[in-house]
Amino acid sequence: MPEGEAMSQPARNGWAVAGSVFAATLLVVTGIFQAIMGIIGIVRHTFYLVTRNYLFDLNTTSWGWIHLVIGALMVVVGLFLFAGASWAAVTAIALAALSAVNNFFFLPHYPFWSILVIALDVFVIWSLATMINNRAGSGPDRWAPEQTVTAGGRWPQSNVGTGRHATADAPDPTVRPTRADQPPPGR
Repeated sequence: MPEGEAMSQPARNGWAVAGSVFAATLLVVTGIFQAIMGIIGIVRHTFYLVTRNYLFDLNTTSWGWIHLVIGALMVVVGLFLFAGASWAAVTAIALAALSAVNNFFFLPHYPFWSILVIALDVFVIWSLATMINNRAGSGPDRWAPEQTVTAGGRWPQSNVGTGRHATADAPDPTVRPTRADQPPPGR
């Protein structure tokens, strides 16, 4: 593999699959976090900090319902991601972006939790966008890589620095050495 070239396609697909499964897991976890935030906002009105003169001045019950709906949708789409539905990846990116914007507006009410959820949303968006980019142009509607990683695909067969090839140094098994090629006896 020439210097500066990216990793091989099978290795990249393996990372994309692992990252996508992790992103689906994070999407479900983030959805559960959102749902918990929503339930707390609905049940316990005094839990979140109420600020004055805030442009997005919604009561905590309204914020709770918004979080609960977004969280439930994220969990459902995350489960479809585990099932391998390709439409779920694009929907998950849209939901993660909506969740990040929602938590940005929710920052004055519960800053630490909102920043945590925004960070998880950003990772989900990045990982799923990477998966979609790696799968662009591939036929099957599944996450499994199209081919398995072989030794030839993982390690280069030529040494770029010396210009030597791995098979050029190996002896040919079909040719038997002659007496002239063998060292003299006793040495």
